[in-house]
Amino acid sequence: MEWKKYWQCNKNKFVFTSTFIFLAIVLTSFLFFLTYNENRVGYIFNDPILKLIIPKEFSVFTFSLTYSLAIIGLSISIKTPVLFIQIIQAYLILTVLRIICLSIFPLEAPEKIIPLNDPFLENTFYSGRENLKDLFFSGHTATIFLFGLYFNNTKLKALFYSGSFVIGIFLIIQHVHFSIDVAAAPIFSILASRIQKKMMKRIG
Repeated sequence: MEWKKYWQCNKNKFVFTSTFIFLAIVLTSFLFFLTYNENRVGYIFNDPILKLIIPKEFSVFTFSLTYSLAIIGLSISIKTPVLFIQIIQAYLILTVLRIICLSIFPLEAPEKIIPLNDPFLENTFYSGRENLKDLFFSGHTATIFLFGLYFNNTKLKALFYSGSFVIGIFLIIQHVHFSIDVAAAPIFSILASRIQKKMMKRIG
């Protein structure tokens, strides 16, 4: 019923359509950018925290937790059109921020990295290749944290914030990301959320 009412407003139709057009453009650009980024020479960062951790494989847990939470978040938010579009817009902005950060701060992969086995990314953005330089900041961590920013329910917020934390820990233990990649992720999620809300206020 909410979606039926949502579609009755021409402004909503415009926002929905433009959001997904821009999302398609940004995600396509991100796909090509990652190919370019993987072939760049990056900075070598000696992470003191990674030096203390013996790398272990957590790909299955990371993949399962990330996409389970993402599906839960989308399943709940899609029942409320405005909330769903807000989250999609924030994710779009978050992706743009990732492109900017990766452009400015190219990093070489951690020395003892155990490549993350993520079937979804491998068949989409990674184009079937092993992608090791998609580093600053952590997309897995930031995306799940982003959901928590948009739900008012305390239990849901706790679910996504704690899930984001656990995912970040898995990524660090596996040496997929530097500790700074994970620590910075929530900051950029908050920034994306604030940009999204300011943009929508201007649209009215």
